[in-house]
Amino acid sequence: MRLTDDPESLGDICVQYCLAHLGTFCVLDAAGLPLAIKPDICIPSQYSDKLLNWSNERGDADGPFLRVFLDPQQTRLRHVNLHGNEKISNQALSALRSHQLVELDLSCCPNINADCLQHLSQSKHTLLALNISGNMSFPWPHKDIRLDLPRLRVLNIGNLHGLPLNSLENLALSLSNLTSLDVSGLNVDDLSFLEPLKHNLSSLVLYNCSLKDQAYQMVMSMKALRHLDMSVLPERKTPGKSHLLSKLVHSLPALTSLDISGTSLGDMDSDSGSEDISDTQSGVEAGGGVRTTITGLQGLKQKLDFLGVVQTEAAGAEHIPAHRVAGHMTEQQVLTALQVYLDRSQMLAKCLTALFELLQAVDLQEPLQFVHLVAKAMRRHPKDPNIQVAGSAALYHLTKGWGKSCDYIKLRRITIQALTSGMEHHPTELTMQRNGCLTLCNFRIPEDLEFEYQRVAEVLLRIFTNFRNEEFIQRIAVYLCNIIVCQLKGEQKELVGRIGVVETMLKLIHERLNSKTCNEVMEIAWSTLWNITDETPLNCQMFMDGSGMDLFLSCLETFPDKQELHRNMLGLMGNVAEVKFLRPRLMQERYVTVFNALLESESDGIEVSYNSCGVLSHIMSDGVESWTLSQPCRQQVLERMVQAIERWDIATKRNINYRSFEPILKLLGDHDTPQVQHWAVWALTNLTRVYRYDNLWPDRFCSFSAPSSTERRGDIWGRHVTVYLGLTRR
Repeated sequence: MRLTDDPESLGDICVQYCLAHLGTFCVLDAAGLPLAIKPDICIPSQYSDKLLNWSNERGDADGPFLRVFLDPQQTRLRHVNLHGNEKISNQALSALRSHQLVELDLSCCPNINADCLQHLSQSKHTLLALNISGNMSFPWPHKDIRLDLPRLRVLNIGNLHGLPLNSLENLALSLSNLTSLDVSGLNVDDLSFLEPLKHNLSSLVLYNCSLKDQAYQMVMSMKALRHLDMSVLPERKTPGKSHLLSKLVHSLPALTSLDISGTSLGDMDSDSGSEDISDTQSGVEAGGGVRTTITGLQGLKQKLDFLGVVQTEAAGAEHIPAHRVAGHMTEQQVLTALQVYLDRSQMLAKCLTALFELLQAVDLQEPLQFVHLVAKAMRRHPKDPNIQVAGSAALYHLTKGWGKSCDYIKLRRITIQALTSGMEHHPTELTMQRNGCLTLCNFRIPEDLEFEYQRVAEVLLRIFTNFRNEEFIQRIAVYLCNIIVCQLKGEQKELVGRIGVVETMLKLIHERLNSKTCNEVMEIAWSTLWNITDETPLNCQMFMDGSGMDLFLSCLETFPDKQELHRNMLGLMGNVAEVKFLRPRLMQERYVTVFNALLESESDGIEVSYNSCGVLSHIMSDGVESWTLSQPCRQQVLERMVQAIERWDIATKRNINYRSFEPILKLLGDHDTPQVQHWAVWALTNLTRVYRYDNLWPDRFCSFSAPSSTERRGDIWGRHVTVYLGLTRR
């Protein structure tokens, strides 16, 4: 398996766009649900397949969507995969009736039964592969089961419970061309029903079947078998079977692939079964066979292509006679096991546990391959908590250092999607949420998360609700929230505000204020509010409507010495003050008195004083008539503003992240209040002087204003800057 970061094909990009915008090819109802494909559209077979199969992966392939595929002249389906679909019913599958399918996967679809197979009439002579496994409630309507699919070559009926032996016999009789059969998990100990197929079958999967010794006799009679899977979960292991392995492999001359994971067939402590095999010395075959220390495989003339030995003694054998080995002992064994057992959730969970243990012991040679496989496993089994927890734990270790390395953008995105999906499906599983948050911290944030920022934000917000007493995970979650919103644009910020970020941050602050606890969560919550309100009036209004100003005053009073807290809060106040329609709500004595007092603050250098002065400057810019307070006196506040500004060192380096100079430049035109212009000119002078030789200077500051506005404000600045010549000479 070779990892690439090649760009996606134009066709695939178009499919993804169409799925995100159904109106491009569908007639939609008033609710936006598809009614049919547009009459003038015809989609080639390969893209029809992708539209349906990718929609299923996204969880969107429901009954209404399947209506799009009613007419095979417009959407011709060939290879359909609806694995794990919980939305489709027998009736919905009638949309497939007119298609001539080649492959159909209906595995693990809980709302269908055997009646759905009647919709395959048009596929009678084309269907080659059918998978209906994992459907626990898949009762057959009749005991006399026959599938009228004469060309069918691959059938998977694993874990279809309640199938009587005579039904299996009838099924085998009706499928004379079958070459591959999977009956995993079926409660049968007699394999006599395979008699009609024993000369044709080249692949037989008996995973997790409880077989008696006589069943092995039937298997040994199937001389065409190339692949045999007799693996079981380790907890279902039946001891004392090692003597059968030698008989099996020597009875099947075409065998190239064998899976005995979890069984006792590969036990190393028995020498039974070697009586008819030539003498060996140290696992080397005297008759020219392959070298092996696995007793039951001694005598093989050539290596197997594949051998599965997960959770068996054979995994630790010195010489294993196979080119590919799925096991739990070495890196290559575990890598192969993850590839082979992708569809077996319980075995897959054990392989992920083996990987985690391996990660604690060695440095992997192919970590990116493991990331790809683990993410694939998590996306394949989103509802399995064992896979999600084990997978996320492995990903945490595998992605360490990705903030500075790993240039595979697609792999990064696949991994983030897998983590996000796992966290969505298991919102109350603390370990999953903790693993997910810690792993996300390994990425380049916020760049790597921008494509999924809404989903990630929604997942993080649920953490604050579900784990109110878990300070550690709340600290990680609020950190991630803050760093994500920091780089969002206006509409994106409004969206995350609407989904609850502002409200949630206010709740976090309120809870800690009640307990008189000023910790990292509270400080970052205020920082998040500062970032999410930056030039976003809607979020500023949410803050005000959510009693944010009351929390501001209470935090100042309760935590008078917390400089970081004060800086974050005053930065937020500056954002609110920039919104003209909100400024009248700031015109209250209790607020203005606080801002006036903070002009003399030395908290965090000049930051608190500077931001307080900025808040007052915006309030003052609305004119004398907007000042409705008797106390404090407007003129006295203006004088204190000037005194504060003149105390500041113009060369001070500050904690700034201006997205735009627009709010500051607007203040330059306030000719009636020179004190406001004073603050604006000081701010611009400080920024352009201190950061002039900063490597961010050209991009960060010079492009903040359009040329027309720069010239206009430049004239204003030029006319009034002489008032402050003394400022620039300090």
